Amino acid sequence: MSRRARTEVLVESAPSLAHELARALEAELPVRVVVPPRQGLVMNQVRETARNSRFYLGEALISECRVRIGDVEGLGAVLGADGELARSLAVIDAAYACEPAPAVLADVDARIAAAGRALDAERAREAALIMGSRVSFDEMGGQDMSVQAVVK
Repeated sequence: MSRRARTEVLVESAPSLAHELARALEAELPVRVVVPPRQGLVMNQVRETARNSRFYLGEALISECRVRIGDVEGLGAVLGADGELARSLAVIDAAYACEPAPAVLADVDARIAAAGRALDAERAREAALIMGSRVSFDEMGGQDMSVQAVVK
């Protein structure tokens, strides 16, 4: 699983999952906090589709943290004011970058994969609910519903 996919699963799942996994890793590995959890602002960049240009929509509050396991540094950043979640994400990020991989990482990987499957199932369920009420305007029987046709 890629770093991006792993982080997406951890952020979109309940925060308790990331906290439990971080505690399991900290029990096995020496974790040192480099930058304690802190809040900051980031600019939201958006692409305007008509001119294909970028502009800044505004600022968003984030919480970030950096930890070190041996020679490897991990970063955790999350939208909102949740420093504890940012720290847990940083610990997990650093653990995945360690060489050789710690033995506890196999269990962590399995739990993240299971949470990813649960998220996929929830997304499929929501998509099925939406598709049940979707209206298709192409099924008008070939009728010309333009303004000119209605006026005639």
